[in-house]
Order: sequence, then structure tokens, then C-alpha cells
Amino acid sequence: MGVDILPAKTCSFDCLYCQLGRTRRKTFRRIRYADTEQLKKELSGVLASKPRIDYLTIAGSGEPTLHKGLDKIIAALKDVSGSKIPVCVITNSSLLWRADVRKELREADLIIPSLDAAGEAAFKKLNCPVKGITAAKIIAGLVKLRREFKGKIWLEIMVVAGMNDAANEIRRLKTAVEQINPDKIQLNIPVRPSWVKIRLPSRKTLEDMKRILGNKTEIVGSFSGRRQKRMFLNTKDTVSRFIRTRPATLQDLILSLGLDRRKAEVFLKELARDSIVKAYNRLGEKYYAADDQG
Repeated sequence: MGVDILPAKTCSFDCLYCQLGRTRRKTFRRIRYADTEQLKKELSGVLASKPRIDYLTIAGSGEPTLHKGLDKIIAALKDVSGSKIPVCVITNSSLLWRADVRKELREADLIIPSLDAAGEAAFKKLNCPVKGITAAKIIAGLVKLRREFKGKIWLEIMVVAGMNDAANEIRRLKTAVEQINPDKIQLNIPVRPSWVKIRLPSRKTLEDMKRILGNKTEIVGSFSGRRQKRMFLNTKDTVSRFIRTRPATLQDLILSLGLDRRKAEVFLKELARDSIVKAYNRLGEKYYAADDQG
């Protein structure tokens, strides 16, 4: 279950592949964005229906470590769930060089940090970081995180053809991965619509990268899974808020929100008519995104 603590889209990066479109507020200044008590109230309401949740995942509309006081958010999630649901933080790794950020993350159970490129040129081209953030600084922060953090670390690499899949870039990533020593390496591909046209790597490229990076590496597949037990109100507003968080296919909505197909199709048609969402075709799939994104 995703926990979004930032206004859209507040980030230290402006990644070419981002499904949320261009970064509206590009910064590395840390301030308090979320109200902890309001978060606890909303989460309590969701958990009251006893849904099946593997992780409470802090992610969403930007870079979560930009929230100052992330440790209090993690503590609040554990408090509401009675520490029965592990907490995951998904981060672009841009602020892990800061000791205060690493300290605030200590009570999480799982951290999924990103490292798309270890070479400076590829990193800047693909991730478009705020001034002052470098690939070397990110790698150093990840190495320190591994020394200090007692939970699991799954390192994610978003592979984009022509950006970070050349042999020299893969070698740089291998060196960085050996230094960081994560519990798992996940190779992902940007299948959702992004704000610029990008190319997907071949399956062979991914398999080669998996072999080079070692036996901890896995290739992350496309969205799939069983239909989620109903845990949200089946309303048009729920669908609109879901799509505003990230573009989705009809099947995404059915699986994630527990909607039946007919009702989901009706909601999407009404939202498109009201110019709230618009449809994109991507790799033969139809995605729906907020009409003002991109």
C-alpha cells in the first residue's frame, strides 16, 4: 500500500522516464510536508477493513526523503499497524549522503533505493538531478546506508535503451553494486508513459545485465497479480486520485482498487468526458493519466 507524503510533483530529480511527468518543484531542501496525525487518521480508516497488505510503502508523488522528519512518519505507520505490517521506503537515493536522512530511515524494514547510472554523464542525462547531486555522491551515500541500515536493501536500476545499457555503463554499475552490496538488485523498465520519448532495452540486454551484475539480480516484470480485495470506496473520485498518483491501465484499476470492469470503464469514460483524465497508447497498452500531467 502506497503512502504519499508529498505534493505532486516535488523531487530532486526530473527523470526522463518518470510516469508523473515533469518535476514541478525541483529541490533538495528538506521541509515538513505531511501532517503525521492526519496520516494516522487516514491509515486507520483504511486498515479498519483489514485488507491484505505486504508493505506500507512510503513513495508517491516525489522524493520522500525531502520530508523532514521521515522517522516520525515511519513511527506513525508502525504505531497504527501495531508493527504488524513492515514499512518500505522507495527513494531515488539523492539525499542518502546526508547523515540525518540515513538516521531517519533506520526504523524502516525495507529500503528500495535507485541507482540508474554510475557514470556522471549518463546520470545527468537520464535523471536530470538538481544542481549539487552527483552519481559519486549517491554511491557514497548508498555505501554508508548499507553499513548503518540493519534492514533489507533492494537496489533498483531503471534501464533505458541508449542511456545506461552500454557495456561501459554496465561495468560502472557493477563496480558500484559491489561496493554497495545490496540484498537484491532489481532491473526495471519504463513501460508507463513518460514526458519524453524513450526506448526500452531488449530482453537480451536485460539478461546480459542480470548475468554481469550477479546472482542477486532479478528482472522486474510488468504489473500483474491477483485482484485486490476491496479496500477503497468504488467512486469516480477514487479512480481520479489513483490516476493522478500514476498513470494506469484499466487492468491496473481493476486489480488495485477491486473494481469490476464495467464500473471502471464507466468511471474512465466520465473522467475523460470531464477532461480530468486522458488516454495514451504505450507499447500496445492503453494508459490513463491526469489531463494536466506532462
